[in-house]
Amino acid sequence: MFHKEQLLILLIVMPLITIAQIRVTECNDTLTPAKIVRNYFIGEGILVSNIVFKGDPDALAIFTDTGARLGFNEGIILSTGLARHVCGPNSRDNAGANFARHSFLDEDMKTKTDMCDGAVLEFDFVPQKDSILFDFVFGSEEYPEFVNHEFNDIFAFYVYKKTPPRSKAYNMGKLPNGKTVMINNVNDRTNGQWYIANNLPTMPLYDYIEYDGLTTMLTAAANVEPYKTYHLKIIIADLGDCEYDSGVLLRSRSMSSIYSVARAQKIPKPISKQIYLNFAQDSYNLLPKEEFKVRKLADSLSIYRFDSIVVVGNTDSTGKEDYNTELSFKRALTVQHLLSKQLNKSVIVKAYGKGSRIPLRPNTTEENKSINRRVELLLYPRKSAK
Repeated sequence: MFHKEQLLILLIVMPLITIAQIRVTECNDTLTPAKIVRNYFIGEGILVSNIVFKGDPDALAIFTDTGARLGFNEGIILSTGLARHVCGPNSRDNAGANFARHSFLDEDMKTKTDMCDGAVLEFDFVPQKDSILFDFVFGSEEYPEFVNHEFNDIFAFYVYKKTPPRSKAYNMGKLPNGKTVMINNVNDRTNGQWYIANNLPTMPLYDYIEYDGLTTMLTAAANVEPYKTYHLKIIIADLGDCEYDSGVLLRSRSMSSIYSVARAQKIPKPISKQIYLNFAQDSYNLLPKEEFKVRKLADSLSIYRFDSIVVVGNTDSTGKEDYNTELSFKRALTVQHLLSKQLNKSVIVKAYGKGSRIPLRPNTTEENKSINRRVELLLYPRKSAK
């Protein structure tokens, strides 16, 4: 029989134990792949479109982890089985779900061994800066018994430039030493500094996560050309058999576009200039008086020395965000075109759309909405300019 003191301690500890567990919400009619990518993966400096998921809906999910014992407290999981199987405790050493897909093929992932239970999350994106990166953890039930065997589940983060000519797909899923992240490359015997064993009850994550082994939090990174269209394909599949699940967990809002360290040191701080241009409802054509404003602005800018100008379009909150993002981009393109015609050809003018995500004022009145329908210019002076 419990004493009162023991019961009180139990009541206090039980909620803490519950809070520390991973919670999973799988993809559904409301939580769509597009919503998952936009709300739980994309960070600063990235414009995404054409989001597609291929695989069983139960293989894609979002998760929260208030304990942040993986290195982050929320994100996306892509699995070769049921995404919810990631949740601890580690109840068995062969957890898996066979979706009865005994063959899986992908044009970018060529393997000698047959693949099955594949899941692919992919989309187009336009980076603002010269590098992209995001954080992830890879885990698997194939640890440790299938290390250096043919049953070696595989995953990759393939990125390539779509703007013609298409570049060769590059796998961003690398260890810091450049080795591809896979079971045979990161385990208790090879590259063990990036590996966490989880196959014994005495191990710190045993009551927390199902996978028998996993990596530490790693960062995927790649060099890109700003304002070019790229494609990212996140892919994971069972290799050789359709059992023993693996999964990749992506840190929430960690996919960002940044300047590389060397380039960031050379780029001057931009001069931000906000102008307010009115557009007709559902139109990206400038009214005559607004076009006059742009031409007058171009005349004033022509006397200064600029390396590049970035035109960022914004909208109010009317309509769906996908539509607003496209509309804001087209409005930015309109201003870009006018500026490019009048400025020195050595000045690069780029366009970018942010939709309604960064309002200046609450979208509660028509006046506020008209202010939020704006274009912002980022002016980058030449390094030699005084």
